Amino acid sequence: MPRPDRRSAPARRAGLSPAPGSRAPFARASRRGLRAALGVAAVLGIAAALGVGATVLLGRGGEPARAAGGAEREEAGMRITDLVLAGPAATARPGTPNRLGSASVPVRRYEPAAGSWATLVWAHGGSFVHGGLDWPEADWAARRFAEAGLRVYSVDYALASEAVQAPAGANDVGAVLDWALAEHAGEPVAVGGASAGGHLAAQAALDAARARAADPAERGPAALVLEYPTLHRVQRPDPAIAAVTAALPEARRFPPERIAAMYDVAFGGDAAAAIPVGERAAAELALLPPTVIVNADADDLRASAEQFAEQLRAAGVPVTESVQPGTVHGYLNRPEESERARADARDTIGRFVAELRRITGPAG
Repeated sequence: MPRPDRRSAPARRAGLSPAPGSRAPFARASRRGLRAALGVAAVLGIAAALGVGATVLLGRGGEPARAAGGAEREEAGMRITDLVLAGPAATARPGTPNRLGSASVPVRRYEPAAGSWATLVWAHGGSFVHGGLDWPEADWAARRFAEAGLRVYSVDYALASEAVQAPAGANDVGAVLDWALAEHAGEPVAVGGASAGGHLAAQAALDAARARAADPAERGPAALVLEYPTLHRVQRPDPAIAAVTAALPEARRFPPERIAAMYDVAFGGDAAAAIPVGERAAAELALLPPTVIVNADADDLRASAEQFAEQLRAAGVPVTESVQPGTVHGYLNRPEESERARADARDTIGRFVAELRRITGPAG
């Protein structure tokens, strides 16, 4: 069940005023400086303001600073820990609307007991405005990835509203990605997500890739994994997909007007403030790492994912694309509906794991 919307919590969505006209995405250099600038007491204050019992991490390598009473539990084959990482607005002042991101980002880490061969930063879906760490698309999926040997950081990013708009959510995912790249320098780090979370993951990967292009000393993600993503405000028409989805219940459809409304809420009316990933120039998309896409079968958003795959190939990015047969959008968030649903969801996780092993090489 979805959790109550926590977007108004002051420590989670600090809506302070920036310098006039400041809307730039959170810079990776600023995130690096943040780790050095924030004291442990300041970070523990974030946890207190959030009112959660969570481990708070600060630092780059070595033993991290921890808040007392961290929420950590051992389960079969893994250790699960609730964390709070400093977000893009920890040392900056978001404007109105907040396009910068969160002062602190709740994260759930899934650590395989037998050790990991790679790390995955993962973002759930929810049309940019719903979802949380307890959704199956976040928790169930992360557990399956961890069972396969991946360390997972599931991100509770800023949800879109009139007060919070793009690229705030992507900046939150990017802050966690940047932290993970620094913290786990000895193993591959990938980023991915489902539906709208896939869009945020793609934007975070693009930001990291741009930083690496500007400074080769920066690490970028080894791979981008996308589950039935939406990447375009306006999709190209696809009569074949429309024919397949025509018989679906209205709640499972994404007609053009619903997609437009979704992006209007998430991106707002200022076209210059944030550009959907699918509308980026080929020269930018060429910076992205090898990408793995799994689409739902009867899904209007499949047209966006397939178009994006073509854009990536044209830009020279290696892409692996597949369809999970007989599925509709959001099936990874409903794995317990039936035995077939569970099998489809597990098969999808298996596809991602196999491709990540292939991309990361013998070390994976």
